[in-house]
Amino acid sequence: MPEQLETLKNNNHRKSSGDDDDDDDCSTSLCLSSSQGLVGEKYGSIRVPGEVEAPEFEMILDAAVEAGLDTHVLEEWYCRDENAVPPAYYLKPKAQMLKNYQNSVRSENDKAWRNVSEEIKRIFRRSVLQLQEKGTMKPPQAKKFLCSGMKATPCIVLFSVVAFSCFTELYCTSKICAYTWLQTEMGPETDPVVIVRFVGSSEFATNLRTLLQSICEQIAINYRCLIHFLPNKIQEMTELLVNLLGESSFQRPLVIILDALEQLSEADEARKLWWLPAHLPRTVRIVVSTLPNKHGILQKLRCLIHDEGRYVELVQRDRKTCSQTLKQQLLGLKRKVTSGQQIYVNEALAKCTLPMFVNLIYREVVHWRSHKDVDDRSLCSTVHESIEQLFYSVENKLGQRFVFRALGYITMAKAGLTEVELEDILSLDNSVLGDIMVSSNLKNPLRISYDLVARLKEELEGYLVERQVRNVTLMVWANRHLHLIAQKLYLSNEEDVHQMHSLLGEYFLGAWSGGRKKIFHCDNNHFASLNISQHKNPHPQQPSHKEASAEKYSYDRQTPEQPWVFQCNLLEPDIFFVNHRKMTELLYHLTRSGRTDDLMYGVIMNFSWLYTMIKIGQFEKALTDIDVAYSYSQEKELKFLATTLRSIKVKVMNNPASLSAELQQRLLPVVTSLPKLRHLLLECDKDGPKYCSIVPLHSSMDVTYSPERLPLCSSYMQIVEILPTLAPNIVLVALDDGSISTWDVESRQLLRQIDTARSVVLGIRLTSDEKYLVVATTKNTLLIYDNHKSCLLSEVDIKGSKHCGITGGVAFINGFTLASHHALAWLEASKDVNVIDLLYGWPLYQFHCWYEVTCVQCSPDGMYAFCGQYLNTTSIFHLGTGDKLATVTSEFSGGFVKSILVLDTIHQMVMIDNEGSLSVWNTKEITNPRLMEDYDCRGDESEVVGIELSEDQRSILICKDKSIEVLDTKLWKMAEKFKAKRAERFVAAVLSKNGQSIVASMENTSSIFVWRRDSGQCMASLIEISGAIIKLIKSTHHNLLLSVASSGVLSVWDIDIITAMSNIDKTGKRIQSLQLSGREDFVFTMDGSESVHKWNFSTGFIETVFKHEGLVENCVLTSSGDLMVTSDDKCSQYIWHTATGENIFRINGQKISQLLMTHNDQFVVSLCEQNCSRVWRLATGHKVCNILVTLQNALITTANTFLVGTTKNKLLAVSLWSGSISKKFVCDDGISIVNFKLIPDCPDFVVFITSTETVFIWSVADESVCRRVQLPTNFLKNLEDFQISPNGKLGIVSKGDENINVLDLHSGKLRLVHAAGIIWRQKLSRDGRYLVYVCFRNCDEDDEAGVVSNLIVMRLADGKSIGTCSLYKTPTFLCLSQRALNIIIGFEDGSISTYTVVDRVDAALKIKIATSNSRQIVNNASQKVRPKCGNHTFKTIADCVWRESTEVFSRDSPINVSDSGEPETTTPTKKSELLQ
Repeated sequence: MPEQLETLKNNNHRKSSGDDDDDDDCSTSLCLSSSQGLVGEKYGSIRVPGEVEAPEFEMILDAAVEAGLDTHVLEEWYCRDENAVPPAYYLKPKAQMLKNYQNSVRSENDKAWRNVSEEIKRIFRRSVLQLQEKGTMKPPQAKKFLCSGMKATPCIVLFSVVAFSCFTELYCTSKICAYTWLQTEMGPETDPVVIVRFVGSSEFATNLRTLLQSICEQIAINYRCLIHFLPNKIQEMTELLVNLLGESSFQRPLVIILDALEQLSEADEARKLWWLPAHLPRTVRIVVSTLPNKHGILQKLRCLIHDEGRYVELVQRDRKTCSQTLKQQLLGLKRKVTSGQQIYVNEALAKCTLPMFVNLIYREVVHWRSHKDVDDRSLCSTVHESIEQLFYSVENKLGQRFVFRALGYITMAKAGLTEVELEDILSLDNSVLGDIMVSSNLKNPLRISYDLVARLKEELEGYLVERQVRNVTLMVWANRHLHLIAQKLYLSNEEDVHQMHSLLGEYFLGAWSGGRKKIFHCDNNHFASLNISQHKNPHPQQPSHKEASAEKYSYDRQTPEQPWVFQCNLLEPDIFFVNHRKMTELLYHLTRSGRTDDLMYGVIMNFSWLYTMIKIGQFEKALTDIDVAYSYSQEKELKFLATTLRSIKVKVMNNPASLSAELQQRLLPVVTSLPKLRHLLLECDKDGPKYCSIVPLHSSMDVTYSPERLPLCSSYMQIVEILPTLAPNIVLVALDDGSISTWDVESRQLLRQIDTARSVVLGIRLTSDEKYLVVATTKNTLLIYDNHKSCLLSEVDIKGSKHCGITGGVAFINGFTLASHHALAWLEASKDVNVIDLLYGWPLYQFHCWYEVTCVQCSPDGMYAFCGQYLNTTSIFHLGTGDKLATVTSEFSGGFVKSILVLDTIHQMVMIDNEGSLSVWNTKEITNPRLMEDYDCRGDESEVVGIELSEDQRSILICKDKSIEVLDTKLWKMAEKFKAKRAERFVAAVLSKNGQSIVASMENTSSIFVWRRDSGQCMASLIEISGAIIKLIKSTHHNLLLSVASSGVLSVWDIDIITAMSNIDKTGKRIQSLQLSGREDFVFTMDGSESVHKWNFSTGFIETVFKHEGLVENCVLTSSGDLMVTSDDKCSQYIWHTATGENIFRINGQKISQLLMTHNDQFVVSLCEQNCSRVWRLATGHKVCNILVTLQNALITTANTFLVGTTKNKLLAVSLWSGSISKKFVCDDGISIVNFKLIPDCPDFVVFITSTETVFIWSVADESVCRRVQLPTNFLKNLEDFQISPNGKLGIVSKGDENINVLDLHSGKLRLVHAAGIIWRQKLSRDGRYLVYVCFRNCDEDDEAGVVSNLIVMRLADGKSIGTCSLYKTPTFLCLSQRALNIIIGFEDGSISTYTVVDRVDAALKIKIATSNSRQIVNNASQKVRPKCGNHTFKTIADCVWRESTEVFSRDSPINVSDSGEPETTTPTKKSELLQ
């Protein structure tokens, strides 16, 4: 169906005249009756009539003449209009009557008009009073002219308005059908619900899902039914619609009208009409329309509905009918046109009779006066021209710049704008303000007047219509024709469009909200790119003079904040209303205006946006938006974020609150390599704790990464060469069939292809600016192509020296290289190098060398060529003149020059031969290079396969088939050397960006390996699924690595992400136990090896390794963490100074089963299973006492008085002063003690559980049982863990199942709290408020991308889980700090992760996340480099040897372990001084 226009409404709208000072042209556009005057007159004064019927006016004029009044003013200012029915006199506009009205000062115009109006009112008053006295004019008739202007009804006029978005011919036809149906079947008392949709009226309206969703929502609102959730699948949405149709009733039947089905998009196969309900309830009718020959929709409808009586064809009306309709509508407003004017109306209708055209003619002729000169140009002949004329008329009334921008903003908005939004946006537009504002009126706040927007709506009423979208009333164009013409008129200038999109982006970002002022100036260059951080700087600096000047001309525009959601209650963050306007518009305008930074940081990297999208079920839409942002910005951080979100989709869809924790632990390992992700991390820190109380501080999660892959051919043998380019995703590939293709790896699209006319390609090269592509062929020619146009520029033959060539064969091109303007090539066994001018494509000269040329390297400035030869000789030539400048020979003259490196910044040239030997030459004096260093690598029978220079890291990597060597270019010494295993060979190796890792591949393997240079540890092995890796190519432009597999598949790896894997420290063995220092700044781990590792809590790096003689079995720390006592399986104990790594004391002689330290850090308890245990002084190593009884799982009381432990069926309290048993509890025969705990706040009480499933609270001091609680039968069958709250009121017991057992020790009641899985470990916080536990996933759960277990924090007060975080590796140890609620988890691979608990109740007091190194590492340059790990070994000679009851100190043993300065005592005390 063509664009349709509604028939004119019977209930015509009324339009108010403007103020007599502002609406200067009101009388030209309004037809005022005799009872109508102008609003704006002073109170008590009579009105100036805007329009008076002709008989009344002439009667008043005669009365004035009779009274002797001067009627010149009336005759001059009023004009007769025969088109009024009946004829009338109207007041001429001020702009027409006052001289120089547009150019004169406003005050002068006001004064002139005041004089005229007073004279007119004086004449009307005296004449009307005189007529009233004579009885000629009756009082009611006279009252119209004599009453006060303030008491009169405001001047309004009747004219027809079109709202063809709601009332088309379809609607009229539908209305007749629906009315008949309602009257006959439903009854006359029905209250129908009518839903109208015009498909294609906006971008959203063409989408089937959006269409069905909006219909469902409107049905739900009208019938007051609740939609619990909106389905994501289109089939489910259709089912929801069918169900909602059943809500209609005989009292409230439902009519749905769908216009222009042909405008539906192809998505979801919408045009197949499968979604239309096959059967309707009796109380529902659906009316649809379509063009007959579009997409076969009418044919599909006929297949669905066979009854031809249900089809109505809307035919175009003839000219006569349209003319009659127009005449009737004019008469309805008491208007007509003269016969002369009717001729031109008929001519126009003869050209077009579309309803919209008729309406546009009506809008024009309704304002025609009878004396208006009309010709064939007065009316347009097409709808298009008529709409343009309509817009021009609005511009003349309201101002060109205002209308230009206002209609432009409405047109470019993705879904339309609200009135308030349009007013706000225009108030931000300096070009609009500069056009309508007077400098004297500039003040805060600076805004346009709302009446301008109201008048715009009024002028375009029926064309600019209102539409309800998600409970918001938006102004949109009524049909596509209006939209297209507005786009043509107001959005054709690219610069204007860019500026307007940018301003809309600023508005929906909320950039100028909250009192932030914007500079006002009247030029068009005010749309500077906005950095949000400039407006939200929490620490503003002292303003400069320039800033102060800018502040003077800055004004608050009073635009609103634009949060992603509106929250009703800050304590209930999940109860919110989505800011759908921002969701709809922001990303669209940021992409169109190219504001990639705001797009990244204001939208994509905004946690609130991500969380809201997931919470409202728009996860896939969020991914699409991220992909769109990536296509605009090409920022690799966005690509990684999209991959990350896809991998955690199942987890966050099930539990959106875990989004921040899931993101943080995946982004933290790569933030140093992808620094722009830091913004999202900080966003998670700020908003994440509202929903999840677990905040990862350091994550050891292995980075999952899959490269982009592109199949090139069936085998790598067909690939000649691959070149990376300046564009990260574009590569050039030369195959053996002579084709050279340009590929987009990401989209797998072939962009361009060159055919070398069946020549066999030997190699390809690109100039540094990628202007020229040079191809070497077996015909000994260089083909020079324009790379961007793929056209051949020239072909040059390469000639060798006189005696060049290979015995018995033809010499081919051996190699070639490019400088900025030259190509250099040489043949096999040739001593000459051909130099070709790339611009003109002709040979310049030949460089004559001493020996056969093996390689050529040009200087970066393109001035010099360095030609490597046999016998390790290099000749230097001037590229501009062809002169030979110098020749140098290395003393290792047995081989040939494999590669030449030019270090231009430090004037050095490095020659590397085929065996890896290296010589360095100073080239500051280019004609006389000086030998600086020689590095001999002969004799290892290893061939060089690759060389890489990293000037930033001052390193050269030489990859040989059996080893990798890294040389320091500052000292010219070997930094590291890594050897391959006997049967292995390296294919290639490259350095990471920071130089700390080596990425390499091995022969006959399908993996890429990442080694740490400092430790030689293999940190990651990435499998290439396409086959064995044959070749590695590094792109220095974007730090990318290209790998070619044996199957002919090209893979593109991001070295930044690969090397991020090496940022995670691992010991290589499962973490068995860990200790946290008292200040919680360091973590000490044991993994069953000979070493204890000291980790920095903030960075997650291993700082120190303490190596022991045997396997470490026990470890304790002083409260400060300055001293550490360890024991190994070689019967040795060690005291270490943790800051320096020094082993300051060693004791030999006994195997230790458990080490404990008193709370005052002065005494150590060494428990033995075979010999007597000892209490000894930490400061000196001297014994305090022996403990003869064997204790298990011992604990020291808070008062440092007793050592409490179990032995068989006894609980013993041993005195730390004498070693004797002071207190004991003995169970009956056959009963054993299963577990016990000390009560932190009650140091003299112990809680223990016996095998009879009884809980005892035992007083150590009184040796009495205070309380006894009996547990259920078989409760202890699988006892896993037992925790006691600090006050001793609660006991937390886990049995290895899915329940947490909370035991009230006072009442004896047992409460079960269901956990999220089978509990592995649990820890109770010191304050007893939180329970931290790790549980394994249920077997029946869906796969969650490798999730092994979950870390969960529960608030015991209400049993609510306040935080959850997935663990992707097998945990082996769980620790909860007692000071700051920090969680440390050790894993099977020898890594640790750290977390903190931030309950939102405490968030303001303990938000410490921002101080962690992971958040600061990008800003602090000194922290970017990993600190070198210190390795410290044990003392080989013991300072003390323990015998059975004595100890023997060596002669050179230190007197004191620490310098505490305390007098020697023989008994433990409660002193709390810490060792220094």
